[in-house]
Amino acid sequence: MFCRRVAVFDNHFHLDPRGLYLEAAKMFKKAGGTHLMLTHLPYDDLPLAKGDDYATGYARTLDTAKRVRDEVGLTVFVAVGPYPVDLLRLDESLGLAGATAAMKRGMDLAADLVRSGEVTAIGEIGRPHFPVASDLWRASNEVLAYGMTVAKDAGCAVILHTEDPTPDTFEEFGGITDASGLPRHRVVKHHSPPLVLPEETHGVVPSVLAREDHLRQALQKGDAFLMETDYMDDPRRPGAVLGPATVPRKTAKLRAAGVMSEDAAARIHHDLPAKTYGIEFDQ
Repeated sequence: MFCRRVAVFDNHFHLDPRGLYLEAAKMFKKAGGTHLMLTHLPYDDLPLAKGDDYATGYARTLDTAKRVRDEVGLTVFVAVGPYPVDLLRLDESLGLAGATAAMKRGMDLAADLVRSGEVTAIGEIGRPHFPVASDLWRASNEVLAYGMTVAKDAGCAVILHTEDPTPDTFEEFGGITDASGLPRHRVVKHHSPPLVLPEETHGVVPSVLAREDHLRQALQKGDAFLMETDYMDDPRRPGAVLGPATVPRKTAKLRAAGVMSEDAAARIHHDLPAKTYGIEFDQ
């Protein structure tokens, strides 16, 4: 059994007023969760015709964070940014050059919120997780590199949404990061498989999906990773990607089984988030 009290941090958690919303946050807390990275959603009920439209969506995410803090009593950090697949939607109405400019404007607006202290990180940004035409792929990488540069200037981390990574993909992200001037330890690859060794991640921070098999594999290699559910809060897909209580439940189960030590739990849920995002929170 374990007795040390540690933070329990879900690194990638969405909430939507049309979903379970605050009830999902309450489920996370009831299971033992203490801290969330609330990550911006591409709300399909809000207009997105130009870059400035991102401000409306970001405001909704910030309002959600406030409500979770006030009404649920969780510590909530926020990441906002233009969702990579938005490029395809904007390309249809603005053309690729206009879509690229709109996405970059979304990055700038996110950075403004970082500078104001309302937002912790820029994310999730990156490129589509499925095959697209080569011109869209190039534009996505251009926007990604721009986002990293903006994050470097704002002094914050970025959270990446991309295809499922391999060690080669992590190395590619490291190269893009170096060109931007952003430190690699401030780049988080969301929805990562259990790749945690230095030679697998090349300095980028993996946020491992909290499936038990993934976590056990990751813990066999070390504890240099974050945990996430990528909870979608989509009423059409209940529990996708993983349910809101998964991170605290899996953490408790693995600690009780001796698979995750107290020190490993502290590093995963407190020390690494603090270093990556430059945040402070009570345990």
